Amino acid sequence: MTQTIKLSLVKALIIENVKNETFLRGQVEKAADQKAIAQAYHEQAGNETYQERMLERALQTNLAELLTHFSDYLTSSGQSTGDNIIDLDDTDEKIIIYLTVSDRFNKGYTNPLAKLASKYIEEAMLMDWFKPIDEKKSALYAQFAEKELQSIRRCFNKTAPVAPVVPYTSFIKTYGSTIEMIPGEEATVTYEISDGAIDDIEVRADDKILVDTGRSEQGFTVVAKQRGHTDIMLYSRHNPDICKTLSVFITDDHC
Repeated sequence: MTQTIKLSLVKALIIENVKNETFLRGQVEKAADQKAIAQAYHEQAGNETYQERMLERALQTNLAELLTHFSDYLTSSGQSTGDNIIDLDDTDEKIIIYLTVSDRFNKGYTNPLAKLASKYIEEAMLMDWFKPIDEKKSALYAQFAEKELQSIRRCFNKTAPVAPVVPYTSFIKTYGSTIEMIPGEEATVTYEISDGAIDDIEVRADDKILVDTGRSEQGFTVVAKQRGHTDIMLYSRHNPDICKTLSVFITDDHC
């Protein structure tokens, strides 16, 4: 059995986080070395048209890379990230990823998985951003991206198997509590249990010398063998507290 989970990634937030990270890097470099002001300026991702295009391309490329790591879980129903970018409002977009997972997938990991997926794309975009500028920084973000992938893989955990819920009866009801018989006679004991419950009712006699018991389509049969008195008990095999006792009187006649 499987289930579909939905990951929502906010595109604008991913790009904003990348810009903020490059800005912070630039500020640190300027504070450390005033001669690096020009370099820091050009390293910071801004709103220039060509930079926006570079960030958009990096986002789409690393989103595609992320999907390869989800390849075992992508749905086969035609739902895909590329076809499911929907507007949040006039300015923001949401990236939707549908994954098919086991019905025992721990749903508590759904939100962390979405956040880790966003973080992976951010780190991978920063790796690409710094690749032509500073190889050491690019390599650092490559390590960060790999760390996010490891965390993503850990999210695919299964919960323990759930024991099936069996609808056992909560009562046994019979019509009457005594049976009068003569030797050789056969009687049928019918009973009722909870609606929709599994019929796990059995019967036993206190004295098998006096009667034989067996199951029939209507309930249970009782065959009198010789004179005397005994009890028979109808009981649930899964709950001994659920039972019904009937008295059987075997005489020469019913009078």
